[in-house]
Amino acid sequence: MAELQDVVGRSRQTGGGITRPPTRYIRSQGVPEVVRQHAAAFPDALALICDDARLTYGELDAQSDGLATYLLSSGVKKGDVVCLLVPRSLETVVAKLAILKAGAAYLPLDPAYPANHLQYVLEECSPKVVFTTRHHNPDLVAISGSGSRIVDLSTVLQCLGPGDASRFPNVEGKDLAYVMYTSGSTGRPKGVSVPHRGVTRLVLEQNYVDFCPEDVVLNSSTISFDASTLDVWGALLNGATLVIMSKSNYSVTDIRDLITEHRVTSGTLTTGLFNLLADYIHEAMPSLRQIRFGGEVASPPHVKRFIASHPNCVLTNVYGPTEAICVATAFTVPSDFAAAELPIGKPIAHTPVFLLDDNHNVLPPGKSGQIAIGGDGLALGYFNRPDLTAERFISIETSQGTIRCYLTGDLAIVDEDGAFYFRGRSDRQVKINGKRIELEEIEAALRRFPRLAEAVVECRECGGLKQIIAYLRPNDSQDLSNANFVPSVMERLRNSLPAYMIPSHAIVMAEFPLTRAGKIDRASLPLPAVEHAAQDSGYSRTEEVLIRLWRDALGLEVVPADRNFFDLGGTSLQLMRVHAGLELELGKRCEVLALFKHPTVRDMARFLDGREQAPSRAAAVDQRAALQRRTMAQFRRSTP
Repeated sequence: MAELQDVVGRSRQTGGGITRPPTRYIRSQGVPEVVRQHAAAFPDALALICDDARLTYGELDAQSDGLATYLLSSGVKKGDVVCLLVPRSLETVVAKLAILKAGAAYLPLDPAYPANHLQYVLEECSPKVVFTTRHHNPDLVAISGSGSRIVDLSTVLQCLGPGDASRFPNVEGKDLAYVMYTSGSTGRPKGVSVPHRGVTRLVLEQNYVDFCPEDVVLNSSTISFDASTLDVWGALLNGATLVIMSKSNYSVTDIRDLITEHRVTSGTLTTGLFNLLADYIHEAMPSLRQIRFGGEVASPPHVKRFIASHPNCVLTNVYGPTEAICVATAFTVPSDFAAAELPIGKPIAHTPVFLLDDNHNVLPPGKSGQIAIGGDGLALGYFNRPDLTAERFISIETSQGTIRCYLTGDLAIVDEDGAFYFRGRSDRQVKINGKRIELEEIEAALRRFPRLAEAVVECRECGGLKQIIAYLRPNDSQDLSNANFVPSVMERLRNSLPAYMIPSHAIVMAEFPLTRAGKIDRASLPLPAVEHAAQDSGYSRTEEVLIRLWRDALGLEVVPADRNFFDLGGTSLQLMRVHAGLELELGKRCEVLALFKHPTVRDMARFLDGREQAPSRAAAVDQRAALQRRTMAQFRRSTP
């Protein structure tokens, strides 16, 4: 913490403004009370920026008061759930605060998620109100859940009357603040119930981060990703300014431009997105003083590269599951870092972390065990799932007494200095592009397809990238050679799972290899066949550049010029890598939107060369339009 404070102290620019003391962490205090204190003390301080829209703390307080009063008048009571089925926006942040003021908990859901996924979550939570936008899918009316009232958020904010804070219930640190859904090993997503103190403990009087009122904090995560908790409330609970990325499909250069335009000082990125910044943004962004990254194993070369370009920016590798409210351990990278591995760090304040053996006994340094997390950042449990809560949230005996902990399933070793080093998983959970994926959930979704006798899903290293592979055993032997079988299975899967959980490859097999005990021998399942590129002298120079960029991003040997990027297993992060490389090759800006309007190598090359194919047949036009619509939907579902 001393090193963090030293670097931050040197890099902080107050611009001659009033220096305010740090906000205290009070365990019993709810989120709204802390924000209201800032609004009362500095009502003209800037709270939110999104494109040309601005809100001061006084305006944020007043608008959220009005919306909270509307919710109470609509029958919302303390402890109820209100769903936010909206994109990242200024209005969304206002709604979050209003829901908490009304004593309810917000349920953040990505509007791009498949209808089946949304239906399951909404039915389980039965929210009193579902906030949407005017562009929401009309089918949401049918899947909103029993008794839910669907409300257009933008419209209601324009028609608000004055708020009546005297009607607001008393909100305490122990009360439910939000429910965030993660992938579930039982085949269904599970909701993590987070209390107010989990949020306040994350960003107030901490030892891994130093938010201050002079900060300008970047918010680029979707509302359904728990990293948004750190940025949104890190800013608002400390009187800082939150800058919201309005684009749903942004590029690395868009992030750089937003940081530069608003002099952003602080932000949280997935490890994959951080690596892209280190790879493609070589010019310094001098306003940055704190960047946190996490979600996957850190890359020392990328860390060193970033430090070299931004010597005054504090870089912190953070670790923590949703059940421990984003962060449990952190490692502040020293400016002279030269090691071959980054630790996930030491426990943050108010957060005891232990390593346990198979019998849940605490292990000494030097031993490998499962990470267990306790303290004020612990979730209340899983929403409406007492069975899962009892399984994963247990009490253990420590030198500090009996402590309630969450069993993470993550393996680690701790050194004599108390730093933790990640060593993998004890189960089949994986993380790709910062997203948590339970392979059992994908298997369960596949097994609901009547044409499949069995399905197995594995995460393997292919072309240097982690990729999900589905192994399919059909009921009908004719499907072994049916070219439409895999596309039909994948299309059904896309209707029930978020895009980031869709396998990159599918292999159809007549039988699965078995162990001597008669179980599926997962280690013997084959990798996808490597195709070898045929010589093709007909590619233009632009097509050759695009094919090379696609191969590097997708980890494929062969990239057909007429195949859709997402059909080849592409994700939003991989598309951002292609886009960044393309801008570097072109030496000029290119909107990332063009890549999914022209989702094949051939189409994109025609666009870049100014020789787009003229529509000659109505059928071709309809087919291309359908392809673009599908690609847009796939991209939105996988956007970070």
